[in-house]
Amino acid sequence: MEKNINLTDIIFSSLNELFSKLFSSIDNTIYSLLDDITFITPDILNNTSFKKIIGTSSNNGILLICNSLVFGFILYYSINYLISHLTYSRIDSPKQFVFKSIIFIAIMNSSLWICEQIINLISIITDGLSHLCYTLFYSNLSFSEFIDDINRTLYLSGDFNLFSFDGIVKSFTSFGLINLIFNNSLRYIMIQIFVLISPFAFLSLITNSSEWFFKIWLKNFVSLLLVQILTALVLLLSFSISPSSNPLFSKLLYIGIIFALSKVNHYMKELFGGISTVVHNNLSGIYEK
Repeated sequence: MEKNINLTDIIFSSLNELFSKLFSSIDNTIYSLLDDITFITPDILNNTSFKKIIGTSSNNGILLICNSLVFGFILYYSINYLISHLTYSRIDSPKQFVFKSIIFIAIMNSSLWICEQIINLISIITDGLSHLCYTLFYSNLSFSEFIDDINRTLYLSGDFNLFSFDGIVKSFTSFGLINLIFNNSLRYIMIQIFVLISPFAFLSLITNSSEWFFKIWLKNFVSLLLVQILTALVLLLSFSISPSSNPLFSKLLYIGIIFALSKVNHYMKELFGGISTVVHNNLSGIYEK
């Protein structure tokens, strides 16, 4: 009987040590990357290879394709203009078409700069929330600081214990944040993709029949960027949790914060529309039920 008890203690101790090292390694290495892929700055576009793809001038990259498509739009408008005289359908006058073409072709060739300014605006708002967080709570608005707060709350009693309520909370938060890394990594890639197709979106404004593409592009692009503002607000709220008042209630609130962070993209999609970047895998099954 005593051997069975000792064997059980050894197994429990080994599991605790294993998961303690695992979570400690995750805390020290992964969550710093989560800040970089969540809080997007214009630096995401400062990549030589990326600029070559979109085009450094109208004679290369995606911009070359879009400038070539201008002739297709001119042909399309010419045919529609001729047909409109037979069907009496309403269509832009040649003066309107020429004016819109000049404006939106110029904007199309400056699409990278325009997207950079949109990203910069969202980044400035996020920096403002970060400054507010530091002013109120003397903490940086980051996942690294958030994890430190959780660890200080959970490890008040000493060593990590997987089979305690604190251990369950820590396991839930760790796996939840790993799933958040997958979601935000996909969002990071999708933002770059929407920047790459931005010349097509601005070009589509030349004619009324194709401007729907720009509306869809803008809604999705802005929705993806706004995710980081809502994420910053949730993190800002997390720093207002006071562990000393009611430790058990604080731990439950941390679970709620993790759940809210995992649903930020879903809530943004419900509010403004756009695409979802939720990665459906075994880790996310907790949140999708």
